[in-house]
Amino acid sequence: MRVGRCWCGVLVISSLIAVASYEARATCVVTPRTSDSSAELVTHLPPTCSPDERAAHVLAGETVSDAIAQGRRVDLVGVLIRGDLMFDRLPLEPASDPNEVADGQRVVRAAVSIKDSDVRGVLRHRSSENVLRFEGPVDFQGSRFREGVDLSRSVFQQKVDLSGATFEKEAHFVRGHFVGDTACRETKFGPSTRFHQSIFQGPLDCTGALFDGMAELLEVTFEGPVTFERSRFGQGTGFSGSHFKSRVDFGEAIFSREAFFGFTVFENEVLFAGAQFLGSADFSSAEFKRPDDLGKARFDQPPILAQTKRLAPEPSDGLLQTREGQYVLTLAFLVVAALLIAYLIKVK
Repeated sequence: MRVGRCWCGVLVISSLIAVASYEARATCVVTPRTSDSSAELVTHLPPTCSPDERAAHVLAGETVSDAIAQGRRVDLVGVLIRGDLMFDRLPLEPASDPNEVADGQRVVRAAVSIKDSDVRGVLRHRSSENVLRFEGPVDFQGSRFREGVDLSRSVFQQKVDLSGATFEKEAHFVRGHFVGDTACRETKFGPSTRFHQSIFQGPLDCTGALFDGMAELLEVTFEGPVTFERSRFGQGTGFSGSHFKSRVDFGEAIFSREAFFGFTVFENEVLFAGAQFLGSADFSSAEFKRPDDLGKARFDQPPILAQTKRLAPEPSDGLLQTREGQYVLTLAFLVVAALLIAYLIKVK
């Protein structure tokens, strides 16, 4: 009887192990959300997939490039991409904006979303004469780019989200035009980051971003509010010649090496409270059109303020206009009243 019970226990345990093993294998299931492969390229792999399982579903960079060239929407999550994604294979069209200095343009018609993925190839538009136009949103959240990314001379007509992405090598967006919102929250940029002469029409949010190497944001126009709060700049950082037309926040940012703000124009509120400048900070010929709070930042070396245009701090409301001041005033009246009563009693 006991032997029978023992065998039953063994069978139950074996069944549970088999079920658990089947469920573990079943957790890595690729289920495209549409059967119309001619309209979109969709592959979603859940976080439970092992490296071997991801390798079994690897996508070639050429496959992704072909889908983009065919005007298909790209929606990838958790995938491994091997090979380069080259936008040069897109057909060249006449420039749509007569104000753009370009011989022509290449157009990405549909949305491009590559999230939480491992991209093992370059992402590049090699033309220095033509514009690359993204008509849909671009979402690279959480992806790791192991090779260089160069989307210089690109126009992004909708939102761009790089939040949580890692760029192990260069990330170049020279002369880019960002029409909508741009996000790079907690993004890790590698040895070279360039946004030289770019335009940000919408808000830019780089809260907590890490610029590990050289960060070049020279002659950039920021039309919307900008946030670099708690960002860290590991090497030399340049904002020289840039134009901030709206509010900008560098609160608690850390500049580990040289920081250049020469000829930078700040038209609106600018916040440096809690920022740390561990190297030299050059604000030569910069212009602050609103009172700044550079005094609330920490400078290991005195900032360079040669020919810097700054406004006098706005007068405070005064102690009596604050809550603490009102408490002090009330206490003073009470003390005076008590002394007066004591004096009158003594006189009688």
